[in-house]
Amino acid sequence: MAHLVDKEFVERANTVLLLGILWTGLAVCVVGALVYDVAYWLQNW
Repeated sequence: MAHLVDKEFVERANTVLLLGILWTGLAVCVVGALVYDVAYWLQNW
């Protein structure tokens, strides 16, 4: 049976997907930390 998609294409797509998930998670953590810090700052103001 013939391969419908190229193996290298699938590997690149998986790499892009995993890196996207990684960077999105990092961005969510940074935004969450900023929101927490701003809320703490406004609470003490």
